[in-house]
Amino acid sequence: MARLKSAPPRGLIKQPASPELDLTHLRYEVDAPLDQHLEHFWSVAWKLPKGITHAASSLPHPSIHVVWEGDDVRVVGVVTGRFTRELKGESRAFAAKFLPGAFRPILGAPAASITDTTIALREVLGAKKAKSYRDALANAADDHARVEFATDFWNAQLPAPAHDALLLAELVKAAIEDRTITSVEQLRERSGMHLRELQRWFHDAIGITPKWMIQRYRLHAALLELEKGSRPLTNLAQSLGYADQAHFARDFKALTGLSPSRYASSLTVAGG
Repeated sequence: MARLKSAPPRGLIKQPASPELDLTHLRYEVDAPLDQHLEHFWSVAWKLPKGITHAASSLPHPSIHVVWEGDDVRVVGVVTGRFTRELKGESRAFAAKFLPGAFRPILGAPAASITDTTIALREVLGAKKAKSYRDALANAADDHARVEFATDFWNAQLPAPAHDALLLAELVKAAIEDRTITSVEQLRERSGMHLRELQRWFHDAIGITPKWMIQRYRLHAALLELEKGSRPLTNLAQSLGYADQAHFARDFKALTGLSPSRYASSLTVAGG
């Protein structure tokens, strides 16, 4: 039986939705040894009356996803901007979310080659394997069966973790959890690498720059703090390592479309 992930999702941009939207978003834990490669499986199912749509937005993680929906399975590279999907009608999707850098050995090319784009899974694994993956997910009775199949499938595909996977995981964790890390230089010091070496490594393994990762996780933290509504904006900007509130507000609005204060107000309205 697949186990639901209890930690709250990061990076979701919450916004008012039609009361007619029937939406389910679930995430499932990954067991060893697959947890060295995947963060979790996720599924989304939605249903909307004809003529009604809903724009679902997020600030994606530095992760590559393999997403099944309908007749297709696609490898989705890291999205550097805001991701928005217009939901309409009725459908569902199921995906494997890979840890940063973990899909690089399967891709066989720099992760940056698919940043901000998608490719068919058959281009990576071949038509036969891609079809078996798609058919099994489409014919599965429920998410539990999908998780079971996908676990066996990816365990059979994935090589041993790269020799530098542990260091990469440590740097990603530091960028997520350590709010004192506000510059690439601080991350470089932890890595023990030269700056250009670190940048090339991130470009090849993850598909983005170290600076992008630091900023993205700071904005993830901002979204969570604004949802709590317990901290003044000035203090929030400082806690995230911004020199001033104006810089924080500019970065936040560039990606979410709203200033931090407007976003916080929209949450209050949506929550009644």
